[in-house]
Amino acid sequence: MGDRKYSIEEVTQRLGVTARTLHYYEEIGLIREVERTAGGHRLYSEQVTKEMEHILRLKNILGCSLQEIRAILDAEEQLTVIRESYHQEDSDSSRHSLLDQAAILLGRQVSLIEEKVAGMLEMKERFQERLDRVESKREGK
Repeated sequence: MGDRKYSIEEVTQRLGVTARTLHYYEEIGLIREVERTAGGHRLYSEQVTKEMEHILRLKNILGCSLQEIRAILDAEEQLTVIRESYHQEDSDSSRHSLLDQAAILLGRQVSLIEEKVAGMLEMKERFQERLDRVESKREGK
C-alpha cells in the first residue's frame, strides 16, 4: 500500500470530493504537489490521500475554514519539528523550551476545537428549543 499511486478518479471516489477540489487544495498548498505521469495526469500517494482525509475531517466535522485548516496544518508541521528536535536534544532546559512551544501550539488547537464545539452546542440548543415548542403544540399544550 505504501508505494501504490492512485489516479484522481480513485481518490475522488474514495474521498467523495471533486477533482477540482483536489486541484484547488493542491494549488493553495493544503496538500503537497503530487506526482504526475508523462502525460501530466496526477498520481496520489497513500500519504497524500491520508492528508486529504484529515483535511476533510477538519472541514466537515469541525466546520473549519480553509484558513483555519491551513493554520492547523502549519501547527502540525511545527509540532513534528519540535518532536524531532526534542528527541535529538540532550539539554533539559532545551527540552523544556520545546515542550513549552508544543504546549502553546496544542493549546491553540484545543481552543479552536472548543470554539467550534461551543458553536455547535449553541446551535443544537436553538434547534432543541424549537423542537420543544413544536412538540408542545403537537400535544396541545
